[in-house]
Formats: sequence, structure tokens, C-alpha cells
Amino acid sequence: MKKFLITFSLLAVVAVTAPFGNHAYAQGGDLCGGTSGNGEIVSVGIDTFTLKLNDGGEKGGGNLIVNLTNRTTIETPTGSASLSDLKIGDRVTLVGDNHRDGTFTADTVVLCNETQVIGTQENQANPITVRNGNPEAYEKVSGVINMATILLVSLVWLGVSAFLLLKKKKSLVYVLFFTIFYIYLYKVLDYTLIQFQSLLLLKHFLPDLMLNGFSDGTNVNLIPLATLTLEDVKTSLLNILFMMPFGFGLPFITNFRIKKVVVAGLLLSIVIEFLQLVTGFMANTTFRVADINDLIFNTVGVAIGYMLFVAFVRLYRHVSRNCKTSSNPVLRYIAERPQVDR
Repeated sequence: MKKFLITFSLLAVVAVTAPFGNHAYAQGGDLCGGTSGNGEIVSVGIDTFTLKLNDGGEKGGGNLIVNLTNRTTIETPTGSASLSDLKIGDRVTLVGDNHRDGTFTADTVVLCNETQVIGTQENQANPITVRNGNPEAYEKVSGVINMATILLVSLVWLGVSAFLLLKKKKSLVYVLFFTIFYIYLYKVLDYTLIQFQSLLLLKHFLPDLMLNGFSDGTNVNLIPLATLTLEDVKTSLLNILFMMPFGFGLPFITNFRIKKVVVAGLLLSIVIEFLQLVTGFMANTTFRVADINDLIFNTVGVAIGYMLFVAFVRLYRHVSRNCKTSSNPVLRYIAERPQVDR
């Protein structure tokens, strides 16, 4: 149990570093949600403008005459505007009524591209936006956070490695396997926590950062399996694959057998889901859903990973039975893993 607590403490140390990194990107002030709107303005007149519709529009990319009234509002990321603020090349989204003569009366015109595009958050339906377009400030702050993350993670690795070598008298081979597992853990936390929790820190320095994820209250699912759909199958399989390296790698740096390995994987998953939940409540928005199904499939992935570890070591012992592996410390370390011994 003492070794178990020490190992999980290492996992917790890595988890503590999660809120301080940033790998997200922002999209500058696009009220059209990252799309190209209904089309692009090609001419502006008195109380009217002509819009070249996107290819997917009702007129297949044709032009549309848009009429404005005294009740028409024009919205931009910086607030309301007037017709004189519209210019050729602007992308807009329209709200209003079509007429039989092919014209359109707008109740609202939403200007899409008021600010410079920096990028979009990968694999997210709702982009992160920055009002008033200040990509230099965003890149500077996010760059500092990225460097701080790398520095902190590196210092933690150096400290733990020195502790293992000097205090615990571990071999260089053990530190090698620990480093591989440490990098894997960092990537897990980076994907599940760092990329999104760091946005809270960014928002502290950039008040205009808009977090357009899932709203607070919709980021939790406590019903196991029953809510799964066919679309969730892919995500569930990815969760299994995501945690298989945990079940495969942890036995290389501990003597844990399947029960303790699965429990360690479950605890790590609980920590991740809990921090995702807390982040959502703190920011009133999140890009990750705290889902009990994730715990289930993550745990399944850990168990499969451990079984692959046992099969791998047994196969390696069988293949290398007649080979001289004692002179290679890495191969000898693999062959001597005690979990496979009955």
C-alpha cells in the first residue's frame, strides 16, 4: 500500500501542473461562430447593400439585395454600428424576411469579421473568441503560459528523477521507463485538462476572451451507459485506446498487479473528470463534459492495457528464451517483470 500511495502521489504531482499550460487557439471576434456568414458585401448604397451569397445559400452563390429600415440593427463585436460602417468585403449574417421579388429586408445584420482571425480551437464546435482583435497580446500571454508549463513540467521531472536515482537508488533503466510513462501522463493531462483549464488563466490577463463552450449545467452526465448513442461509440473506443498505455506502462515502473493498476487508472480518471467539472462551474462554461461513461471506458482501457502488458512480457520471454539478453539492461528489465510470475 505504501508503494501504491507513492505512485499515486506522483500522478497527483503531474495533475497539479495541469492548470498552468495552454495549447488552445483563439478566433478573433467572429460573431458568426467561425463560419463565413450568409455571404460577402459587394456594394453599399443608400439604405441598402448587395450581398454575394455563399455557394451553399438559397441562390447558389448569387447576389442578394438587402434593404435596411429605421428598425434595422447592425451588430459588431464592439457593439452597434450604422450602414456607413459596412464596407465591401465584409462578411455578414442576416436576420429578416425574404420577398418574392428576390430582395431581403433585414431586421439585424451581424458583422462576422470585425477582428483578425488567429485560429480556432481544434475539434470544438464553438470557437473561442477575442473581442477587438488583439492577436499580439493573445500570442504573448499564451506563449508565456506555454513556456511556464514546459518549465514546470521539466522541473518536476528533474526533481522526481533525482529523487529516484539518489534517494531510492533506482537504476537508469528504471528512470528511462519512468520518463516514458511521465511523458504519456503529461499528454493525457494536456489533452484533457491543460488545453482548457489554462483558458481561465488566459481570461484573467485577457478580459475580452470569450469562452464559448458548453454552458454550465450541461457539462455533467451521471447516467451510465443508458445515454450512449451510436455517435458515442467512436468516443468510447477512443477513451479505451486513450488509457490502454496507462495499464501497459504502469507495471513497468511498479510491481502492481491488475487490481492496483485498474484502481490507479480509475483514480486518475476521477481526478480528471472532477477537475473538468470544477472548471466548468468556475468558468460557467467548458469544452469537456464530466461523464461517468468516460470513467467506465477509461477503466476498461486500463484493464486491457494491463492484459497486453502480461501478454507482451510472456511472449518476449518465450521468444528470447534462447537469446542472450542478460547483457542488455533494458531487455533484462523487461524479462524480469514480476507480475508475470505466478
